[in-house]
Amino acid sequence: MPRRPSESKPTRLTERLSQRARELSSQVAHQVAGQVVGPGAQGLRTRAEELRAEAARRADERLEALIAERRAERGQSVPPEVDAALAQRRAEREARSARLAAREALLARAQTPHERTLLARLAAVTPWANAEGEGEGSARYTALLDGLAPGGDAAAEMAIHRALWGLAERRVLRVSEYGEVRLTLPEAGAVSAS
Repeated sequence: MPRRPSESKPTRLTERLSQRARELSSQVAHQVAGQVVGPGAQGLRTRAEELRAEAARRADERLEALIAERRAERGQSVPPEVDAALAQRRAEREARSARLAAREALLARAQTPHERTLLARLAAVTPWANAEGEGEGSARYTALLDGLAPGGDAAAEMAIHRALWGLAERRVLRVSEYGEVRLTLPEAGAVSAS
């Protein structure tokens, strides 16, 4: 039995409204979970990066050993281009490991959860402190506040201000007169800037 046009419009409207309500409730739940689970999730991400790096190191070592074994069985030496490629992978792996170690040392300088969250956010855009070695190296003060204290909640913003200026006083980061926040480089030799 076909529906009358007058019955289908309210049904479509109701479906769209209920769909929108589901979307909004999902967004709110995601935001709340991000605020509550944020520090714990950060630790899990860090551990996952460490495990990934360790697995890549072991896989590369195994690949190098297999190549050397096969070449030795055939009485051949490793071709220079293969040796160069393996050396490049080794250097990239060591640089990544050094950046991850610098990130962990940086996060260890945090004295409060807000400082740790702030440092993690800055490390993500700082080449010497993130796994990929990419980023512009600084973040805008206002962007940090908007990202870490959404909605302009005065108490949350004040906590971020305190964390930021506490880190600046300890010379973990610098804030320029133009509102650029940048991590300070660790002691010479601790990490390469590449």
